[in-house]
Amino acid sequence: MNMRHAADLLRTLTEEHAVPGAQLAVDTGTELISVATGVTRSGAGVPVDSGTAFAYGSVTKAFTATLVVQLASDGDIGLDEPLAGSLAEFRQPKDRAAGSITARQLLSHTAGLVSDHQLPDPGERSLFRYAASVAALPLLLEPGSSFSYANTGYNLLGRLVEEVTGTSWQAALGDFLLGPLGIRPHFLHGSGPSGRVAAEGHAVRPGERRARPVGLYLPPTWAPAGGLCGSARDLVSFARLHTGTHTGGATLLGPQARAEMHTSQPAADAFGMADGWTLGLARYGADGHWLGHDGTVDGATCHLRFHPATGAAVALTTNATTGTRLWPALLRELRTLGLDVADYTGALPASPAADRALADPAPLFGEYANGDTVFSVRPHGAGIRLSDPSGLLADLALYDGLHFSARRTDTAAAPYPGRFVQDPATGAVNLMRLAGRSATRLRGVDCPAA
Repeated sequence: MNMRHAADLLRTLTEEHAVPGAQLAVDTGTELISVATGVTRSGAGVPVDSGTAFAYGSVTKAFTATLVVQLASDGDIGLDEPLAGSLAEFRQPKDRAAGSITARQLLSHTAGLVSDHQLPDPGERSLFRYAASVAALPLLLEPGSSFSYANTGYNLLGRLVEEVTGTSWQAALGDFLLGPLGIRPHFLHGSGPSGRVAAEGHAVRPGERRARPVGLYLPPTWAPAGGLCGSARDLVSFARLHTGTHTGGATLLGPQARAEMHTSQPAADAFGMADGWTLGLARYGADGHWLGHDGTVDGATCHLRFHPATGAAVALTTNATTGTRLWPALLRELRTLGLDVADYTGALPASPAADRALADPAPLFGEYANGDTVFSVRPHGAGIRLSDPSGLLADLALYDGLHFSARRTDTAAAPYPGRFVQDPATGAVNLMRLAGRSATRLRGVDCPAA
């Protein structure tokens, strides 16, 4: 692949998927290719270039995790020490087990926390008050027992960074990681102007070709989980730190720290998101040799993959919900060019079960809770409808009676994989996992058709 080929490919794919603007950076291990296309805002934006800042969404977590491991390498954080030892907010939590949560469990999404805790005041900026509010919640699962993707946990890691460094998460990330990597910091909240042009997010409805600008909503207290912005080229610089090919990277994240961070965590069964999970990074592919993270936030998508052994890396940023469809199309094209980038396939059969007698959905109907979020699974016509109070509506396709895909009805984003989990003792369904998040079943809930 050369620069012109990459630019033509990205332009073709953005037009095909109604994405107003995007960036692609590919490090083959021997050369870097970086291209951009489109505009920052549909109909009125400025052209996207290699320095345009796109919202990273949850790819921010990979940066927060790297910062935490840096601090652990310096002896400022003990990865296996109880959170209560560092944060006063967790010395008398509502759920006593919460005091035993460790940074390792937060990094690997095995702390048993609710996924998406928010404060009553959406403009609140205090991570101390956020952490105190989390400590007053019941746990979803026993710490260390199971994987459940949690923005909440990464916001707590931001609070931990704040406590041990004596400065804000943004300042610590900029000083200890972004600056040394040559990345000019751009945050959604609380850092002042960066001088970088930022792309706006867009939604694309199913069956439509029009990308509509959408406003960004991310509470300031969620910054450590999703508040970083940057370019695809910045992501490759970050990946080079993890592959050991960044000049001077060994002083930022030494070989031992990289190995620790890249090691799969035994309790982190990340079904619905990845083939495994490490300390802040997802594993992809049957052999798990590719690492990275994906992110979505209000009309923007971000994808990062890198291969520590070869130094190869691929990063894509887009400003539309359909970026989730562009990504697998891009990977198919890259594979034809000899760059076999791994992705998560969802571990689902090729097609939904045709014989509904083999997949009777009735035992699945009910309500499932993750904190204040309650998902309803109900019959809908001849199918199954998933919904929640936020307005989520998705149609479920069952595969073997327990595994499913959930396709949203309001956007053309790719479907989410999920599964229902049975109690080993009774065989009754007691848990639902959707896109890596767990929700426990509520008993005694009437469930009429949607």
